Amino acid sequence: MSERRNGRKPGVTFNLASDACRISFILKLRPSANKLFSFDFLDLSVHLFLGGIKQIFRSKMKTSHLNALRALEASLRGGSFRAAADELGVTTAAVGQQIRVLEEYVGSQLFVRNPSGAVPTSAASRIAAELSAGFGSISSVLTELRSSGPGNRLSISMSLGVGEYWLTPRLSGFYAICDQFDLRIDTTHRLVDLQSEEFDFVVRFGSEPELPLESAFLFAGCMVPICTPEFAAKYNLSQDTRSLTDVPLIHVKKETNDPGWLDWSSWSKDCGVEYQKRTAIPEFPRLSSGLKAAKEGLGVVLCGMVETYSSLADGSMILPFGRSSAKLSEWSYRLVWARGRTRSKTQIDFRNWIIAQAETYRGDVERLIGS
Repeated sequence: MSERRNGRKPGVTFNLASDACRISFILKLRPSANKLFSFDFLDLSVHLFLGGIKQIFRSKMKTSHLNALRALEASLRGGSFRAAADELGVTTAAVGQQIRVLEEYVGSQLFVRNPSGAVPTSAASRIAAELSAGFGSISSVLTELRSSGPGNRLSISMSLGVGEYWLTPRLSGFYAICDQFDLRIDTTHRLVDLQSEEFDFVVRFGSEPELPLESAFLFAGCMVPICTPEFAAKYNLSQDTRSLTDVPLIHVKKETNDPGWLDWSSWSKDCGVEYQKRTAIPEFPRLSSGLKAAKEGLGVVLCGMVETYSSLADGSMILPFGRSSAKLSEWSYRLVWARGRTRSKTQIDFRNWIIAQAETYRGDVERLIGS
């Protein structure tokens, strides 16, 4: 059921067991590589020292200017456009474009571009601390606004796969311990900035974050090849299979930067199975599409345990090459939050609940794949 309130774009709202429990999914179906940071409106005063002259901007700035300032701050703090891009969840080119927009706006060069990278000018370096303090003030304002809001509200960001395949089937368990809560789930692959964005928690797939963020380990990333029992029987697949030459394989576009994530070529090499790259292969842009194709009996798909666990548990899908075909990735799923914020009882209960759910899930996966 979709709805529109106060002129805002609606998410998709589900009622779970009671009208007191509202779960809103805001699906970002067409993410823009140039979208770094967004507000509906914001008055921002930024003092920029350019060419030795202090220019003061006190106006309602366009969202594009705020995006550019966010890119500038992250670039100065991280030391490069690449570091800023990784933090903001966009491309390096997008960061560079936002910096150019800001340079045009202020009428002065902020970075010197050369083959080895972009080096900040003295003007940009002088305002780095003040700019970071400005975004820190925004974060403080958001924290203050959140603290005055309803105590039963939860705002969490995670990937679509974790939200759809892992969290949603378990939410009824949280309702059993908290019968009134307003849960807002933002599904995105970008790296959410918990210091300046309005989220209580993030489920992040990556390495352990540094301060001022805190985290709790949920479960390891795991790659598994799966198919239907009928498909495995048709192609005589088993743990003794040593060649994929004549086996229809489903390819999915990589959605993570995890250095340990495998495609069919690297998985075959790791498992000692013969694999020949084909010139004409079907590749799906989303894991959900590849998984659906596998469920229709079109081939074997290599994907994450998070997305496939329920199908393996109910027997509709199997591990055709045996338990040893499951491979752990280098990164893991972690619950992340900003250090030092005051938490409501509902938020604390949710954190404890999801950590306990993850522990149970880890045991279920270990029994399933025997690791």
